[in-house]
Amino acid sequence: MQAYIAEIFSSLQGEGQHTGEPTTFVRFSGCSSSCKWCDTKAAHETSQFVRIETPPGKRQFINYENPFTIEKLNEHLAFFSDPTISVTGGEPLEQAAFLEKWLPTLKPAKKILLETNGVLPKALEKTARFVDTISMDIKLPSSTGGRDFWREHTEFLSKALASGKETYIKIVVTEETVGKEIQEAIKLVTSINKYVPVILQPASATENFQKNISNEQLQSFERLCKLWLPNVTIMRQTHKELGIL
Repeated sequence: MQAYIAEIFSSLQGEGQHTGEPTTFVRFSGCSSSCKWCDTKAAHETSQFVRIETPPGKRQFINYENPFTIEKLNEHLAFFSDPTISVTGGEPLEQAAFLEKWLPTLKPAKKILLETNGVLPKALEKTARFVDTISMDIKLPSSTGGRDFWREHTEFLSKALASGKETYIKIVVTEETVGKEIQEAIKLVTSINKYVPVILQPASATENFQKNISNEQLQSFERLCKLWLPNVTIMRQTHKELGIL
């Protein structure tokens, strides 16, 4: 059993409910989404090499050849002491067969945070029992520039909550986001459980994307959400603001 990894490094969690917590990030290669604002486009395709921070926390990287076996991955992770491992991407659930075998080897020593685009409910079924927290996106059509994923997100959120694991939703918003999309996201969440924490995350500027949302527009979306959802917050990518990985 092998997987394609993009990078492994240690930092503070910069997004979501566990912002600020020391975390080891295992970024998987490959993602079928094409979000305009994506800040990890290098992880979209499977790469020949995985870069690993050596030693952890020093921002110095050594390249190793992909793919990785479970044994090889865990050999490298043994040097990382953070209490939490973030399984991120790319889209890690596109390699669910590997996760299903690998994640149990990390327990009970590590907490597992799964960061996912929230469109692969069947893959989640295979892996949810091995994670502690599910951070799922709701991908708005204005972000993907294509079709919507309301049906997939609905099924995914239902399965995430049924697993009994801590679950929260992240919605990245830009100046191209429109109220109709936010209303549809609200409808989706309220149809399942209106108390699920929802984070509105302003897209950070990248080399290829500069359409940042205004504070006025962002706050209007927050007010709209709070008419129906009691647990809505605005959170920026704090690792970008702190200048850390």
